[in-house]
Amino acid sequence: MKDETEVKIRISEEMLKGLEEKLCEIGFQPLSESTFEDNLLFDFPDRTLEDSGCALRLRNYGDSYTLTYKGPKKRDPLMKVRREIETSVGSFDSTRSLLESIGLEVNFQYAKWRQKYELTWNDGNVEVCIDKTPIGVFVEIEGARESISQIADRLGWDSSDFITDNYVNLYREAEKNGS
Repeated sequence: MKDETEVKIRISEEMLKGLEEKLCEIGFQPLSESTFEDNLLFDFPDRTLEDSGCALRLRNYGDSYTLTYKGPKKRDPLMKVRREIETSVGSFDSTRSLLESIGLEVNFQYAKWRQKYELTWNDGNVEVCIDKTPIGVFVEIEGARESISQIADRLGWDSSDFITDNYVNLYREAEKNGS
């Protein structure tokens, strides 16, 4: 179990063009090509998890499947910080069936194309993901708080660019606004 600290930054298609080169100049190593990712969020019919600010996600990323529990967000004015417990699972379909068998149901589904980069920075790992979604392009930076700020600065962003909301809320907001 660990606390996950991350931010998202919405970027334009134009900004995307030079981003990969900037990441490589800083020293990031590509971990994957752009790969399709499907995400199912599960909850009880009464929305116990969502109402408490938690999430249970089953993810299919390429040929890998992970089940992740995310606890409620911790108070932080600049970054999204929450407890995360994650494990690999052998079968997406079997895990979905198991979760549904104990009374959970798919509460939300979203998909994106994700490309991952990683760098050791300040004695810790920083992961940068480029997410192409139906609601726009986002860069997600995950790592230690100070490292996130430093990497964002090197890429030309500051805390005013940080988004701490999750994809569920971003998708719902886009739907509400007709995007």
